[in-house]
Order: sequence, then C-alpha cells, then structure tokens
Amino acid sequence: MHRLQIIEEPYFIDIIRAAEKVIPIRINVNNFIYRYRVISKLKDESIPLDNITISITRTKTYWIRDYGPFFIEKNGDLSIVDFKYLKGTWRLIDDIYPTLYGIKNDIEFDFRANSALSIQGGNFMTDGKGVGMVANSPLENYNTDKTMDEICGVLKQYLGLNEVIVLESQIGDRTGHIDMFSKLVDENTVLVGQWDEADRNYQILENNSQLLIDKGYNVIRIPMLRNPKEEKDTIWTYTNSLIINGTKRNIVLVPQYGASEDSTAILIYENAMPNYKIIGIDSSVIINFFGAIHCTTLTKPLI
Repeated sequence: MHRLQIIEEPYFIDIIRAAEKVIPIRINVNNFIYRYRVISKLKDESIPLDNITISITRTKTYWIRDYGPFFIEKNGDLSIVDFKYLKGTWRLIDDIYPTLYGIKNDIEFDFRANSALSIQGGNFMTDGKGVGMVANSPLENYNTDKTMDEICGVLKQYLGLNEVIVLESQIGDRTGHIDMFSKLVDENTVLVGQWDEADRNYQILENNSQLLIDKGYNVIRIPMLRNPKEEKDTIWTYTNSLIINGTKRNIVLVPQYGASEDSTAILIYENAMPNYKIIGIDSSVIINFFGAIHCTTLTKPLI
C-alpha cells in the first residue's frame, strides 16, 4: 500500500465515524485487498458496517468532488451531467467516472458535456434557485477556446441555470477553486474567507465578498490561514466543509488544523447554521495535498 494512503486513513475514518449514523455511506476502493483492509480498519475503530457500502470502483485519485457526477433534476428524476475533469490523459479513468456511475446505478447521464467544458466540482456551487457560482482561474486555464461568457453559457445550458456569478480565484492556490474560499450555507447566505490585510489574497476576497453582497446575498466572513510550518505556503481553509442533510439529523463537517482559529470557525458555523450539528474534522494532513473535506467527498441528492 502506498504510504500516503496510510497517513491519510485517520482523516477518512473520522469522516466516516461522523457521518455513518446520519446517511448511507459508499466508499470506493480500487481492489479486493484494500476492501478487506477498510473493513478491518472500520471494525478496529468500532464503526458498524450496517450503513456502509464498499464498492470496488477503480479510480486514480480520491478527489471525488472534482471528477464526480454533477447531479441535476430532470423531468422529476435524478440525472448526471459528465463534464470534462482535466484535459490530458493521466486521469482518464477519473474523467469517465460519472458516466460509469450512471450506468452502474441506472441513472440517466449526459456525456455530451464532456466535450463541451472542463470544470471540476470543487469549482462550482449553487443556491438551488437557478444561480451558480464559480471561480475564474481554472475555467479560463482549461477552456482556452472559450470566453467566460461562453463558459457561463455552457453551464446554464447543461445545469439549467439562469445566472452564473464569476468570482476571482485566489493567488497561489493550486486549485483556484471556489470551495477553497467560499461556502453557500443556505440559499441566501455565503461564508467568504477573510485574510489578514497583509496577505496578497486579502483584496481578492474583499472584492468577492462585495460582489456577493451586491447580488443580494448575506455574506459572513470566516478566517483564512496559511500553514506556518510549510514552505509551500499551504492555504488552510474553513470553507472546504461538507453539509449533510441526513435522514435523522443534519450535520456539517468543518476542517480543523490545530490552530487557535479552529474554535472561531466552529462558532461561525454554529451561528450561521443553528439547525445543524457542527463537527470538526482534523484536516491537517489532507490539506497538504491542496484540498480538504469538500474535495474528498460527494453527496448524492434525493429527488
């Protein structure tokens, strides 16, 4: 087993432990050997398997949010839009995952989008009222044949949107994704990261915040940090969280880094989402690979 998988295991175990009583969980693994390891690990951690399905589905990476299906409602049923994940060949198996998932689970899918636009799920969020939000940098970098207006037009066409709000990506963020600095917590409210004034991304997020205010959203600010021990200047984000509307209760999993701001972030979520239980998840290992909870999970909506 690759060493990185071992050091990341406690992070994934914490997510499973927090969510397994709330919603059914599906874990993708590449082979039977790792399936047995996961089962053994869950039993060692006293996590029941009743609500957990372990699927042998070969993928290249665990960034399921980025290459996973874009779910939409079509004619009263759940449907999948399969956009291009990344241009190039080294992650082709991830790129076709949404279509394979649709075939395997008997969900209608639209593969035409794969040739129409490259976008990752971590760079999209919607208020559920026909408005989508994206950050500009990844879309411009992976779709050099299109203007931003044309990109927004494709998103409207395939996702049934009336408007697409384009925010500015942060400088020095390896992904440039919107989930690294903002989070829709309900149809009217957005958490937006806030940097110290000396940071090079300070004004970018101030501008993004003002744009959303001008659009009529209630904007709540939440701290943004940099890893003080990492030379690569890793961004510590609290907006890369996961909202789970469960069958028994609603929860939010929020990244934690062992910083004094961790408790501040939890309190901000508690005040913004009083009907949800806020659970902190140690993300100090996974964030060094430029993603956190939202990036490594994907929820399937109920229609």
